[in-house]
Amino acid sequence: MQRTLGIFTALVLVLAALCLPAGRSEAAGLQDADFSCRGAMLGASEAELFKAWGEPLFDRTEIRQGVTVKVYVYKDHYEAAVDKSGHVVDFLIKNDRYEARNGIRLGATSYWIQKTYGKTERQRLDGAAYYIYTREGHPHDHLLLGIDAQDGYLTSMRITSLPLTDEEAEKRALEDDAEEGELEPRFAEKKIDTSALGKAEPPVLKEVRP
Repeated sequence: MQRTLGIFTALVLVLAALCLPAGRSEAAGLQDADFSCRGAMLGASEAELFKAWGEPLFDRTEIRQGVTVKVYVYKDHYEAAVDKSGHVVDFLIKNDRYEARNGIRLGATSYWIQKTYGKTERQRLDGAAYYIYTREGHPHDHLLLGIDAQDGYLTSMRITSLPLTDEEAEKRALEDDAEEGELEPRFAEKKIDTSALGKAEPPVLKEVRP
């Protein structure tokens, strides 16, 4: 009886071991780390970017989705863009050797992408297909994963807080204008103190005779 029970227990343990995944795999779902690249977080300061990435090869100023940014270009096809506030708003990754969490890299399958980040529907931007993930609590932060329209494998990676569409860019511009407009009443309340200047004497007209 005891021998039979021992054999049964051993079989249960073997079956349980077979049910475990062969390799280490993280549960599906977004993490804050998914909105960082090579040790720099989306929203990091320019100084934090340089500390993580080092000095760029060169930089250029351009307009992306209606926002003026300074783009820092690094070797191995990495780019980071900083807005006028001095914070990182865009990472563009073109290096096919770069690996994100859970081994995600260019060429990854749709199955592995959604197993890592969660299930989502394909969306189209400028005619291309993407899986778009949004950071919880940060509605402007997006993970854009470009995919092959036919086979669904990963073709591009971008982490950005820039507007994704022209409509979103226009809405963001209006919000920025509204925030800047809120400062005007506070300035209007301030009056210039002219008491120390004294009072100007009224002009006296003198008759000039030829």
